[in-house]
Amino acid sequence: MTSMKDLLKFADRITDKELKKKVVEVLEHPALAHKGIKIKPVKFEDSPGSVNWHHVKTGGLIEHTYSVVKNCIDVAENLKKTYKHDIDMDVLIASALVHDVGKLWTFQRDAKGNWEPTELMLDHTMLGTAELYARGFPEPVLHCVAAHFGENGPTPPRTIEAIILHMIDNMDATLGAISKENLLGLMG
Repeated sequence: MTSMKDLLKFADRITDKELKKKVVEVLEHPALAHKGIKIKPVKFEDSPGSVNWHHVKTGGLIEHTYSVVKNCIDVAENLKKTYKHDIDMDVLIASALVHDVGKLWTFQRDAKGNWEPTELMLDHTMLGTAELYARGFPEPVLHCVAAHFGENGPTPPRTIEAIILHMIDNMDATLGAISKENLLGLMG
C-alpha cells in the first residue's frame, strides 16, 4: 500500500529547496488559507481519487498520485533523452505531487461510511490552485495544477510540464477506473 513516505521520497528529488519545502508542507499539513471554508480536509492517505470515476476507494488518491508522479518522471526522462526536450523536473515533480490536493476538501464519508462529495461548490482543481497560490507556489507549478484537466478545462496546458502532467493524469485516471475484469473483456 502506498504511503505518505512514498510521496515524500519523490519530493526529495526536487532540487529547489524552497519549492521542496512548500510541497512537503502542503502534503503533510493540508489546511486552507481561506478561513471562511470550514470543511476539514480528509487525510491524504484516506481520500478516494473520486467518488464516481477513478480510484473510488479509501486510499485511492495517494495511489493515483504516486502513479502520476512516477509516470511523469519516467515519461519526462524519456522525452529528454529521445527528443532533447528541456523539462523542468522540479516543476513537474512538484506539480504532480500536489495536482489533486484540492480533493482533500471535496470528499467526506456519509453516515454509512461511504465516500460522497462535500457541499463545497469549488472544483478540486480551482480550490487546489487557489490554495497553492495562497502558499506562494511559483507560477509554473500553479499553471500545471490549474491546467491538469486539459484543453477542455478553464486553463489549457501551455508548457511541456503541464502537458505531461495532464496526459499522465488522464491516462492514470482512465486506467484506474477500469477493473481487471473489464480490461480483460476489452481484450477479447
